[in-house]
Amino acid sequence: MLLVSISWFICTLANAQEGDKEHRPKIRGAIMMANSHVPNATEGGKEVVIIPTWGFDVDYYFHARWSVALQGDIKLQSFEVEDGQATLERTNPFAIAGVLHYHALRHWSFYLGPGYEFESHKNLFLVKAGTEYSFEISEDFEIALNLIYENKEEVYDAWTFGVAFNKKLWEKR
Repeated sequence: MLLVSISWFICTLANAQEGDKEHRPKIRGAIMMANSHVPNATEGGKEVVIIPTWGFDVDYYFHARWSVALQGDIKLQSFEVEDGQATLERTNPFAIAGVLHYHALRHWSFYLGPGYEFESHKNLFLVKAGTEYSFEISEDFEIALNLIYENKEEVYDAWTFGVAFNKKLWEKR
């Protein structure tokens, strides 16, 4: 399995070098409508299955296969999670993360990075991992499907599935 993974990675890098000659740095912005699932989340003693979420993303493509991004999201519902023996209340938490994207294929990327969730009761460090598959509508506009996992200080996890509207904001000429 390790040998297969290494071979795939080397082939991907070799293919990436062919497209690198044509790469121009660019900036992309996105707005995301999403739903988050927080296992074991409750509100007023009732289990919360889906939490509506809005997000944003600003990416800087510094290489044909790599970009860095600032991602943020806000959950539009209050909920509670168990933190050991105590219950931790989360009122519309806002999370922000800096991530590194690897664009494995033209329209498919993976990302990972650290961040922080801000909330009036307790702020939490988080690690975010996700994948995005985009559908090109025009040269400057895409619609993308996102699947995101966030681990928040081992207190709770969140799975988010969303649809993003991506727009190229700038490209070096």
